[in-house]
Amino acid sequence: MRARRFFPCLAVLALTLSLGAQTAPAVAAAAGTADAPRPPPGAVPATILSRITGLFDIDLPQLPPPGTFRLHFDPHFGDLLHRSYLDISTGVEWSCTDFLQFRADADAFGTHGFRRGPSHFGISELHLGGKYLFREFLRPDFATSVGLNTDLPVGHPPADFTDGHNHFSPYFILQHHSPRRPRLTTFAGANLDFVTSAGTAGAFGRNEPHHHSLALNTGIVYDLGQLKWTLQTTGQTTAVIGGGRAEHYLTIRPSVLWYVPKRYTFHGKTQWIVGLGARAVWGPDGTEFGTSTRLQADVTFSQAVDRLRSAFDFQR
Repeated sequence: MRARRFFPCLAVLALTLSLGAQTAPAVAAAAGTADAPRPPPGAVPATILSRITGLFDIDLPQLPPPGTFRLHFDPHFGDLLHRSYLDISTGVEWSCTDFLQFRADADAFGTHGFRRGPSHFGISELHLGGKYLFREFLRPDFATSVGLNTDLPVGHPPADFTDGHNHFSPYFILQHHSPRRPRLTTFAGANLDFVTSAGTAGAFGRNEPHHHSLALNTGIVYDLGQLKWTLQTTGQTTAVIGGGRAEHYLTIRPSVLWYVPKRYTFHGKTQWIVGLGARAVWGPDGTEFGTSTRLQADVTFSQAVDRLRSAFDFQR
């Protein structure tokens, strides 16, 4: 795909999504109640869409109430079939104000024993990030945010758990909503990826840029309450800031996320999310197709404290 065709196509797609963009889900839609009043323009949806690596990698301009600590746990059970190690991601998000959030994640790995291989465990990568929401910019029809995500390999993990490079990725994201169609959200944005060697053994996967790159992201989220359909399109190139030979990548990633109802989890306070997605990539290494599954548990810090307090009172 030539550069002069690459960026005009993405620009047209981003403009189309922005012009036809709709709102994030209302409280009534998330609860399945059609006759409940709709939120005012620019309101944050009742269910904050979680960022799930490998399925939905976009940090939308949405935040839970100030002071919220949210813990998440994401075991990659697909490793039981394809690797001798199990990768488990854990992390915390802290919304310190109504416009600022920080997050920290760690990817841990360990031998699961179902396949032959040396016994090994540790931490493979740290992921740190922050997000700032503009409270007045382009309101009430748009929600906008900027942020920075970093990926830092650590220790001595197996080579296929990391690419051995640090990634520093500033981004900008724009979400457009209209109260006329509350179930549909559209977004568009851009991010840079600055790559430096971490001195850790690793290997890049197929169709992954080896140099600095620029990416344009567009997509939609269709919210049916517990069930959320997403489509994310990413065009990435090393032609602008990468240096060396220009390489271009196009990724289309549809997914479905099921926020498991409480009645199926014994009315526990942990929000379980089951995700299934597909991925199609066109790049210098050829065409690639694949699928991904995820199981993630989200729980706010206050819920965790209440659970510990209830357990302590029960023992007493």
